[in-house]
Amino acid sequence: MSGTGSSMKIAEIADALGVSKTTVSRALSGKGRVSEETRAKVFSYAGLTSTDTTAPRTVPQGPTHNLSLVIPKHFVRLDLPFLRKCMGGICTMAAQRGYDLLLCYVSETDTVQLERQLDRHKVDGVILSRTISNDPSVDLLKQYGVPFVAIGRIDDPDIPQADNDQTGAACEMTRLLLQLGTRRIAYLGGSGTYTVNADRLRGFLRGLAEFGITADQSLIRTGLESDEQRTDALEAVLERHPDCLLCCDDRLAFDVVRELRARHIHIPQDLRVASLYDSELLVGVTPSISAVQFDAERIGSTACRMLLDTLAGKDVAKRQLQGYQVILRESTK
Repeated sequence: MSGTGSSMKIAEIADALGVSKTTVSRALSGKGRVSEETRAKVFSYAGLTSTDTTAPRTVPQGPTHNLSLVIPKHFVRLDLPFLRKCMGGICTMAAQRGYDLLLCYVSETDTVQLERQLDRHKVDGVILSRTISNDPSVDLLKQYGVPFVAIGRIDDPDIPQADNDQTGAACEMTRLLLQLGTRRIAYLGGSGTYTVNADRLRGFLRGLAEFGITADQSLIRTGLESDEQRTDALEAVLERHPDCLLCCDDRLAFDVVRELRARHIHIPQDLRVASLYDSELLVGVTPSISAVQFDAERIGSTACRMLLDTLAGKDVAKRQLQGYQVILRESTK
């Protein structure tokens, strides 16, 4: 390590100073909320100056032939259809190349499990299943120098990314809905922390703009992560008399249809409904829901192949974008 002439583990610094490894990682990377006092202590113990950009890393070990798939903690039950299919693509590709897959659960504030895998040299590379703004996992992976690939968009162009064209898909769905005669489309979206949700909202707004329509902010509700938030948002937009509800994902669309049925609001006679993600969750819904289809298994396979090619020393395109298909069904007739 620069400044000491030897390598020092992040865990060693954390133990010595009585702070978490996440705090040490953030202090060294210059990102995240860390007090100047703590940052100074970390740099002092590590033998670094405040201008030194070389962070502590673990001592290189032999290959493990293990990969880690990082999953947000609130998906611990693996009940997200996209995630299950994505994992299938990753596992198949990994097995073909002689690798096993380990799971790792993190949150915006807790990367302990990932730190443990990296610190104990359990994996050769990492796949991030969801991308968020200011992701602490990204900073941690950079500190350890472990190759990784993100599924979704990350603002850093140097990070390999396998993504679906979320913005293009949302834009096309919006254009098609407008061509059907809708003019007051209410948008219901998830947390903007996830880049997929931010990209879908961007596509929706772009579609409106292409038709010369100014977005009515009273018809846009985002950050919907709980049942209560979704119910409150639906009540709020219904008071504004929309002619269509555009849901950012399958779970939200499923819940919206159920709630509309309970309110005796008929689809599509009274109100059209569409989803920006299609899955088996919507298969049995009546009427059938217009939605965007993505190949989750393919994007998982692509991300895994990108990582394995990187580990093999091959040149890999930094961003690989997958297509989509917009399918109009009974819910928007």
